[in-house]
Amino acid sequence: MLLNRGARARRAAVSVAVAAMVSATVGCGSEVAGTATKPGPDTSKLDFGNYQTQPRTVGNAKNMTQARAWEAQRLGDYVALPFEADPAYVRDNRFDSFVAGTQIVLNRKGLGALIVNDTFDEVAEDLVAGWLNSWATAPNAEGKQRKAHLSVLMFPDAKTAESVGPTLENDDFTFNSENVKVPITKYPKTYAHWRPSVSSIGSWTVHDRYVIFMKLEDDTRAPDLASLTAQVEKLLEVQVPLLDKFVPTPSDKLEHVPLDPSGLLGRTLPSDQSAPVRAQPDGFVTGRGVLSLFAEPSAETLQTLTKNGVDLITFGQSVVFRSTTASGANGLYEEWKKPDENEQVAEAPANMTVPVECFANTYEAEGVRKTADYICYMQVDRYVVQVRDSNLQDLHQQVAAQYILLARP
Repeated sequence: MLLNRGARARRAAVSVAVAAMVSATVGCGSEVAGTATKPGPDTSKLDFGNYQTQPRTVGNAKNMTQARAWEAQRLGDYVALPFEADPAYVRDNRFDSFVAGTQIVLNRKGLGALIVNDTFDEVAEDLVAGWLNSWATAPNAEGKQRKAHLSVLMFPDAKTAESVGPTLENDDFTFNSENVKVPITKYPKTYAHWRPSVSSIGSWTVHDRYVIFMKLEDDTRAPDLASLTAQVEKLLEVQVPLLDKFVPTPSDKLEHVPLDPSGLLGRTLPSDQSAPVRAQPDGFVTGRGVLSLFAEPSAETLQTLTKNGVDLITFGQSVVFRSTTASGANGLYEEWKKPDENEQVAEAPANMTVPVECFANTYEAEGVRKTADYICYMQVDRYVVQVRDSNLQDLHQQVAAQYILLARP
């Protein structure tokens, strides 16, 4: 289950001004213990159940599949969010029936039903890693909306991408006899097509070692090719410069790459592998990719994190947000700890020596207010923690365990 910040925009966590987060370096040593954890925590009065309280060594990738997923998560910080090109995109759409749910793309399955031809895995057999963002506008009075699906696929080199891009477009184009090729004049290495009777466009753009795939749908108007191509160009204007900033892991280093270069993931409560919290594996992000952790993200989500100096987020059973300062972490904690209209204050774990607030996420059914699950927020020096569970006692134990992991010297 994904971390759900609720519908309230101030609870989300990110902004179009994500450059400050994305430019943060997470591989510079292992300065994860903070500055106020010298003595070590007194755990004698804390109930942490059977949850892990000793920092662990995450180590290197065990195989290429794990390494590619790790690289995909890194790439996600550099894949444009549609609202960066057009603020009308306000709804994360990754749970659309056409989308796979997970944003990591390692093969055709990662693109869900967005890919209609069956040649993808053969043509893109050298795919290193990919990431998919899918957003929609708010429905109009008739329930119609626009949808933007944007995926970046990374290959070993530019030569491979130069071959893959037009081949995938050709196979996509020939799937339906009514398709018509469409020129995208501002980006000559973009190969696109549409059906004049359908208000959507598909495109494949080659840029260096990357292939940028887009499928745009506009149900709010009659098919309008000029409008659709303009939308493709606006998204490419944001996406292409981002890829010039991404530094891929060298191919000879990828298979056994260190999965926790900062050491903070080893101090983050790991997911239960028998019942993982989310589709993507435990890991870290430094920018745009953080929105994948929220069930209802928004542009303001990034803004909130950037404003409070968050430069690294690790996630497992819990999610840990690291700020550059303790005051930044406190600002984030103070903003998040205020309940919204669907949250009721719940009991916090006993004997905690750091700030913790817990809430019940509620909903109304047949005139009765019911509890869906619980969420707790905690600040430990430069870190803010979010933990969520349907069982309040388990949640309290997780919070205690996460505190100990962060507080140990």
